[in-house]
Amino acid sequence: MTSDSERPKSAGSNALSRRAFVRTYLGGSTFLPLALGNNLALLGAPLSRTEKAESKTVSTLSGPVRCESLGTTLMHEHVLWFSGPMAANPGHTPIPDDLRSDTVEFVVSLLNEAARVGINTIVDVTPQRPMELYQQIAQRSPVNIVPATGFYRREKLPKWMADIDDEGRMEERMLREATEGMDGTNIRAGIIKVAQQHSPLSDWEKKVFRAAARVHQKTGLPIATHTGNAPEQFEVLTRSGVDPRRIFFSHVDVGRKGKPGDQLLSIVKEGSYLEVDTFGQDFYTPWTDLVSFLRSLCDAGFANRIFISIDSNWHWADGKKVFEGAEAPNFDPNASKRTYAYMVTDAVPALLKSGFSKKEIDTFLIENPQRFFCASD
Repeated sequence: MTSDSERPKSAGSNALSRRAFVRTYLGGSTFLPLALGNNLALLGAPLSRTEKAESKTVSTLSGPVRCESLGTTLMHEHVLWFSGPMAANPGHTPIPDDLRSDTVEFVVSLLNEAARVGINTIVDVTPQRPMELYQQIAQRSPVNIVPATGFYRREKLPKWMADIDDEGRMEERMLREATEGMDGTNIRAGIIKVAQQHSPLSDWEKKVFRAAARVHQKTGLPIATHTGNAPEQFEVLTRSGVDPRRIFFSHVDVGRKGKPGDQLLSIVKEGSYLEVDTFGQDFYTPWTDLVSFLRSLCDAGFANRIFISIDSNWHWADGKKVFEGAEAPNFDPNASKRTYAYMVTDAVPALLKSGFSKKEIDTFLIENPQRFFCASD
């Protein structure tokens, strides 16, 4: 059994928030952490190159990046978040004008800290974003930021996005952002993000998924999902022509009590990826369950189909920065520690103490993201 000292810190056992609805639907090494007291350093080296990977690039806010240069990658993160995570804060809440400068400074500090501990790339899965702030952040960031096109949960979108109900218009917007640029810039999306609020998928959500599938077919961009029902999403996307090897499903450990189950195993057998990001959030997935979930997948031979990330997100509330989990019902006093750097300073050491190898962690954080974006295995 994992001791308290071996897990990322968390608080609270209640569960209602941004990912709570998931429960309704779901019953050798290039990465070398060196623990020196409470300090952790990350030493990285490029992966072995393959012809397929070398010939491909991934779009970032600062331009295309060669696949072998992605390095240590967090696959599900947010540069900026535009609504509170609790039910009491529904909908899209833009960043206040008088806090925009403070917002940029804070995000740059988080990215600088991520770079200091060895994180090279984050994938920002927020398809609604103020591009002018993103550009300011990217200009000062040492970390590659892969931006997303797509549509998040309808209830959390700006009204103009939520009001798009025509499947053709959905496709047009995503295709333009993937091939021409986002929000009047020449910065192209590097991934497509879709989400599920209802199970079964609502008519609006089905339109989004089908439109995303067509954009994937035209551009080759991979797809990330905010998971409510991963098997249902998998069926809709693959029926619509998406290569299963270019899809990852997020937050899949929540509500599963440490067991991937036959349905998720069938998805990874087809080549899709599963993403886990509840480190330090026992109110979503208790640490022992999280370890069991990942260990089960690895022991079944699917370490090469796992991403681990933090899903770091915060919002302004009454002029204060509030990280997910800090508010009711969880009141996690450690919520603000869950920054991008938390992966290296807390999550990875806890996984190592729980028996995962450095090679497995390399696979999760370096090899799998590179393969997902650029290789067909």
